[in-house]
Amino acid sequence: MRLCANWLPLSPGLTREVAARCESAGLWGIGIGDSPNYGELYSACTDALGATSSLVVSTSVTNPVTRHWSVHASAVRALTSAHPGRFRLGFGRGDSAVRTFGLRPASLAGLEEFGRSVADSARASGVAPFLLVAASGPATARTAGRVADGVIAGVGADPVALRTIRDRAHAARGAGAAPPEVWASVRIAIGRDDDEVRGLRRRLVPRAVSASHFAFASTFEGKNVPEEYAGVLAERYSGYDYGSHGRSGATSNATMFADRPDIEDYLLDRFAVVGRADDCRARLEDLSAHVDGIYLSLLFEDALPQIDLIGGMLA
Repeated sequence: MRLCANWLPLSPGLTREVAARCESAGLWGIGIGDSPNYGELYSACTDALGATSSLVVSTSVTNPVTRHWSVHASAVRALTSAHPGRFRLGFGRGDSAVRTFGLRPASLAGLEEFGRSVADSARASGVAPFLLVAASGPATARTAGRVADGVIAGVGADPVALRTIRDRAHAARGAGAAPPEVWASVRIAIGRDDDEVRGLRRRLVPRAVSASHFAFASTFEGKNVPEEYAGVLAERYSGYDYGSHGRSGATSNATMFADRPDIEDYLLDRFAVVGRADDCRARLEDLSAHVDGIYLSLLFEDALPQIDLIGGMLA
């Protein structure tokens, strides 16, 4: 299994420690999130690369809206040249990092133009970039197939939805081109006993809601959402709070489905891997049969002990 921890840069020192701990734990890589509430993205990537010797570092994910493409291209050239084979640019249309400022996500055409511009700029300098597009639906997956080397599929652990992403990305690929990698993205929390697991499930409810909002808010097409849930999901996403996006604990998003525990369980089971170490490993092994790798979004406030538990799970 190729596993990447997903991390938001709370501080430079902690980012370096998290990256080093991920490498020691046996993780393949680390993804650094791009959020206005945390540290600067490319500075954090530099910290993570400098603290490790083999860990693959990716942006997971940035966007074409809050920075000009030339800024991204410059970072790609610098980091890929300094750390060959260890840096990847993951980007999408833009979600919380864009909407927080009242901006609109990039269009699909804009997303494609961005990818081509960054890749052409890097190659003109003799650098071979590795690009990943975050996609939650068939249309964005087709864009990924045309301009990127891989897809970060924001549809959770659902095999049917993951197959749709893979099929659309492969179909859009140019003749003779290597098929793009497909990466799943889930939240993870490992507990040491049943009581701790129950507590972790409650803490991860708002994180699962945030992941589902990214996956489903625009359309349910190709995402294998149960019909009996679709109407409720669509109605309540209209009250989604971007100020609490991605955060665990007591947020307004945490209670969005408080009266529907069946939907909470569905979202947790689809977008999170929570349990004892053996249970989590079994779920990840099952999921790895459908993808080329898995991004594991950490409980950021407990990142270091969770990384140690992941290392024990892998051992």
